[in-house]
Amino acid sequence: MTIPFNKPYITSKEEKYILEALHSARHSGNNAFGKRAIEFMKNKYGFNEVFLTPSCTSAMEMGALLANINPGDEVILPSYTFSSTVNAIVIFGGKPVFCEIDP
Repeated sequence: MTIPFNKPYITSKEEKYILEALHSARHSGNNAFGKRAIEFMKNKYGFNEVFLTPSCTSAMEMGALLANINPGDEVILPSYTFSSTVNAIVIFGGKPVFCEIDP
């Protein structure tokens, strides 16, 4: 048996949305789809505010900013991680402290 790797599941709804996005004036940022996604998450999860980011890196940097990381603050991070995890701390002057776990 062969399991397809990363095969996208596409229905007519996705095709419609892709074409709508391509023909819109704004392809990224604060566009109609972003506003719809924000409202969807607010309604589905009961959030007061939702902030969309273009990447996980941006989301981690926002989290570090909201955590009020200051120069010299030690932040415990997993040793097996992506570089953006560390960068989000370092750009605010934080000191990453890597740790291991004992499973």
